[in-house]
Amino acid sequence: MKTIKKSLEFIPNLRLSLLHFFYVICIFALGACSPEEKILQPMESLKVEDHQTLKKLDTWQHQIDLLTTKMRRFHNHQVALAQGWDYDLTGYVPQMGHHYINSSLIDDKFELDKPEALIYVPDENGVMQFVGVEYLVTVQSLDPLDPAPEGFIGDLDVWSFNPNLKNWTLHAWVGLENPNGVFKPRNPLLD
Repeated sequence: MKTIKKSLEFIPNLRLSLLHFFYVICIFALGACSPEEKILQPMESLKVEDHQTLKKLDTWQHQIDLLTTKMRRFHNHQVALAQGWDYDLTGYVPQMGHHYINSSLIDDKFELDKPEALIYVPDENGVMQFVGVEYLVTVQSLDPLDPAPEGFIGDLDVWSFNPNLKNWTLHAWVGLENPNGVFKPRNPLLD
């Protein structure tokens, strides 16, 4: 009877040891993920609570704050490239930068959390720095021209029509302050 009792006492200790071993393996497995693997994770989609937040936004400033938060991951240019903003539509445009588009997002809708272009400028070492976003909203009719999208709350977001792209466009400087205004197309802080 003593032998059986000692054997039974061993089993919980074995379970505990196996559990600790499992946790150690999990920690090593999580730590083994390279930054490249994390970069390739799919683009964050909005959660239910994010959609509720979008409905509660009552000023363009709140919308810009949410957009700024959502775009933080794209401060790493490699993340943007891996997630589809991989075509430099314009090359470097003075006082704007490089416009990397995600062609799968280009449509006739304004979606706050899904800008069609991410804007980058190279630093002194050539590393791309995130400075803002641009929305591209296609038009269905040129004659008469479709009205500009509603966009952000209020009247500060003045959209421009680009006849070459046949899109309404709007910049939002959420990575670099623009002294002329967050929605102005050109930023004098850039060469």
